[in-house]
Amino acid sequence: MSMNTKVSSAPGEPTSQVNLFRQPNVQLVFLGRLSVLMADVIQDVSLIWIVWELTHSSAATAVASMSSRIPLWLFSLPAGSHADSAPPRRTIIAANLICAVLALLLVGFANLGWMNVPLLCLVAFAISTCRTFEAPSFYSLVRGLSQEGVDTQQLNGVADTAKRTARLTGPLLANALRSVIPVFNIYAFIGLFYAGMAYAGRQLNVREFRSERKQRKGLVADLREAMVVIRQQPTLQYIILAECLFNASYGACYYVFLPRLTMDTTGGGTAGHASAVTAFGLGGLVAGFFSTRLKMGKNALNFATVAWIGIGAAFGLMYFATTLPMIVFLTALAGAAMAIQTIALWSGLHAACPPEHSGRVYSIWRLGADTAITVSTLIAGVVADAFGPTVPIGVVGVYVFFAILIARRFTLHRSVAPAPTLS
Repeated sequence: MSMNTKVSSAPGEPTSQVNLFRQPNVQLVFLGRLSVLMADVIQDVSLIWIVWELTHSSAATAVASMSSRIPLWLFSLPAGSHADSAPPRRTIIAANLICAVLALLLVGFANLGWMNVPLLCLVAFAISTCRTFEAPSFYSLVRGLSQEGVDTQQLNGVADTAKRTARLTGPLLANALRSVIPVFNIYAFIGLFYAGMAYAGRQLNVREFRSERKQRKGLVADLREAMVVIRQQPTLQYIILAECLFNASYGACYYVFLPRLTMDTTGGGTAGHASAVTAFGLGGLVAGFFSTRLKMGKNALNFATVAWIGIGAAFGLMYFATTLPMIVFLTALAGAAMAIQTIALWSGLHAACPPEHSGRVYSIWRLGADTAITVSTLIAGVVADAFGPTVPIGVVGVYVFFAILIARRFTLHRSVAPAPTLS
């Protein structure tokens, strides 16, 4: 397959939302991703609760939280290489089964009185490692799930809707469980949710989507091949560069400036921040659900560009917002644009990247995007303490507009020298 080959979606017009969710693969994708992402969200909050209950130490809580994020930095690139060389469904099933067993073992240890922070950190690290390998495999598998009347864009929309549903309902379910069972036993439900994704993965009807199975040549050689693919595809360059530039603003706005604006500047307190976060989730949920009717096709990058700029504008306009309801409204718009942006990016990646290399390209994109969020969040904390949140969030809106257009100009609108062919 040449580097410029487009992966076609299944033929036919997009079906309605009702008919779409009657498709077995669509139901399994939604329920499976909802299940695994509920497990992730509940584990994130439960881990903090348990460590705090054991230690009442913010430092210990931070260490435990970091233990579930370090695998992304360590194993993203090997996970992408693995996704391109192994059957993705097998990886999805195995990874989620291991996560389920680890979560249930932790419940057993807790009821035997063997619970401690190092054990929690070890289990969180192991679960996160499995999830790091699972993510690019699922991304690759989506190509093989499209059928008559259901294309990859719609499946991406379904997966995104499941993600946003989990983010909205996961913390509520965790809090409800905590009120009726010991906090340690919440991991039993986490294990069941991971097992749900393993079951869904086994039931999926997957067609062959690769022209050949890539042979492992070592991590360095695998990544070199992926970089050749990226150099030959301006579309991939734009997606990766623009996402990194955008996330440098998103991390600052969502994790630092927005909490300060809602809790402090407008006097909304924690309830005000919770309202904004809920609005962000609801906006994304609604937009993601109805995105299945959008015919992005070759215009996926245009949708992503408009969505990036729209998110930046929504945050930037908070410079002029003086009341909490206005900030909540703008946050809902940002959430809606974020859902469209995510679906458009996944669709653009699927269209531009050959199936044999999609896992590694996805991992490079994800690692760069998450790094940008982490770095910008750390810097934004210092900036907010020095200047407050209002002026910086206004500057961010202007930054996003120019950063995205400049990235588009220097990737999509320039001639690319021929890259060496893959051997």
